[in-house]
Amino acid sequence: MDVGIIGYGYWGINIAKSLDKNPHFNIKTIFDADIERINEAKKHYAFTPYASFEEILLDTNIQALFIITPPHTHYALTKRALLAGKHVFVEKPLTTNIQEAYELYELAEKHGRVLHCDHTFLYSPAIKWLKGHIASFGDIVYINSRRINLGLFQSSVDVIWDLAIHDLSIIDYLITLDIKKSKTFTKKYRNYPNDALANINLELHNGIVITINVSWLSPIKVREMIIGGEQKTAIYDDTKRDKITLFDTGVIIKDEFDKNSLYEKMVEYKLGKEEKPVLENFMALDASINTFLKHIQDKTPNKAQKEHVLRVIQALEIISKS
Repeated sequence: MDVGIIGYGYWGINIAKSLDKNPHFNIKTIFDADIERINEAKKHYAFTPYASFEEILLDTNIQALFIITPPHTHYALTKRALLAGKHVFVEKPLTTNIQEAYELYELAEKHGRVLHCDHTFLYSPAIKWLKGHIASFGDIVYINSRRINLGLFQSSVDVIWDLAIHDLSIIDYLITLDIKKSKTFTKKYRNYPNDALANINLELHNGIVITINVSWLSPIKVREMIIGGEQKTAIYDDTKRDKITLFDTGVIIKDEFDKNSLYEKMVEYKLGKEEKPVLENFMALDASINTFLKHIQDKTPNKAQKEHVLRVIQALEIISKS
């Protein structure tokens, strides 16, 4: 399948590497508004350069486009691509408001094209494992997440849309986001227009409490999520080799405590079994792209992903307003 990559920045480079090794795709073109980025791509791939995005849309041999551009451009570029009859793979977020997201999915369905938003972490071995085993945790009580680093300040979105979207997509995939209450504290850095840190507090209708801390200002990189259930608790740390640590200890509730029983519970918690499950070995981005391919081959829209993406964007809007 002939495809085009629109945007050859940090993530566009990863997309090109993944497509290049996939036998089902041929990179027909790589396009970027910055000619230096195109010249850089030419060092690694043989492709046909195009003078404009419009010329790419007019090439009927190009069946799919991978739009890896700044978030504020996603809606317009994706809409034009769908109207031109292309299947579209879009870097997160799909759009920066819910109305535009609905419009794009309706357009994809109308033209019989696959629209795939790349929430990459959902396709990782760690999240796949958590999804398959979360029922064994018992009722989930809380989820606490930190995603912080000394990061690149984004010009088109704030830290919530840049970083918290990852945590929200993971949480929605695992337990489904149904927000009852939301309270968010945000802070800008000096005169930069977009919020650089945020503390997000959510309560879902089922009683689960979620806290998310995101920041572009941390001197260290942290990618940690704690999922606390009544039977088991998991720590998912994407920066470690063993990404999941499972504790066979949940939340203990007892109406009356005396010193002896409290000591017993402390010992029980301390001696709780710790497990580091063996995960499958594959690249999340490869799996995301293969999911996109499968739906093109099957000629079916990914309805589950559509509902997921819409819930995440809706959650982002609720959080931003709170």
